Order: sequence, then structure tokens, then C-alpha cells
Amino acid sequence: MADTAHTIFTKPLFAMGQPVEGYTKPMINETAARARAGLLNIVSSVTIFILLAHPEWDPIPYVAPLVIFDMFTAATFGLTPLSPTGFIGTLMTMKRPPVWKPTAPKRFAWILGTCMGATCLGFWYVALPTSWLLSVLGICFALTWLEGILGFCVGCWLHSLFFGCDSCEMPTK
Repeated sequence: MADTAHTIFTKPLFAMGQPVEGYTKPMINETAARARAGLLNIVSSVTIFILLAHPEWDPIPYVAPLVIFDMFTAATFGLTPLSPTGFIGTLMTMKRPPVWKPTAPKRFAWILGTCMGATCLGFWYVALPTSWLLSVLGICFALTWLEGILGFCVGCWLHSLFFGCDSCEMPTK
């Protein structure tokens, strides 16, 4: 089962990751997580564009709650079935071989993503200047670009700095 394809629905249904032979803890498919980051990168870039080109449309009260929900559900239940971009990212990568990674660093990264979405919504709620919103969105864009395109998860890197790499180490096969 170590090289089997990932599935849409985990067992149990709301498990963070899925069991993979050869690993002691449930694992997350990095390929699907990177596809999800790419989708979130598109969301952040479209939001930035709308704020600059048509600020009267005010996308923040719609986009920020979606991102907060998406990040929170991914951090709580994994990529599927509740995270909208996680579900789509998993569907997009079903024919690609999985790259298994531990769940703890991803969970930490997604909790940070939830906090960034909440920060953006908080800045909007207290009516801070658009430049403040654009700074948070720019950071979100950069972080999702790094993971989606380059495969470097800053949240996972921070997790290894703060908590060591015990949960980051992959068992040898």
C-alpha cells in the first residue's frame, strides 16, 4: 500500500491524512497539497487584482471567510472532504503518484493560514487602509506561490524550527 494512489475519502471519513503502509502515522499527499496551494494562489491573486482594479467590488468579506473555512477545515480534518480547495486539489492530482508527508507540519502551516485569513478579515472589519489588506494578501500570494510552484512550505519549515523534526522525519523503507 506504500505506493498506492491517494483517495478522495479517508478512513475514517474525517481523518487528518490517510494510513500508508510503512509509516506509523497518517500521511498527507504532498502533490494534492501543492495543487491546493496553487488554487489558493489563484484566489489571492484575483483578490489582489480586484482590490486594485475595482475596489468598490470589495471582495474581502466574501473571500476571507472562504479562506478561513478552507484552512480551518484542512487543519482539522485534512484535505478531504470538507476543505473546498483541498477536495479540488485532490481531484486534480488523482492520476499522479502520491508523495507522502507527515501531517503535523501541514496542520501547523494551515493553522497559520487560518490566522492570516482572520487577520485580513479583521483588517477589513476595522476599516484599515487597503494597503494593509494588500500587504497580507501579498504575503498569502508569496507563501502559496512558494508551496504551489517551488514545493517549499514556509509553515512546514517553521514547524521544524519550532518543534524539531521528529514529526518531519520520514521512515526509511
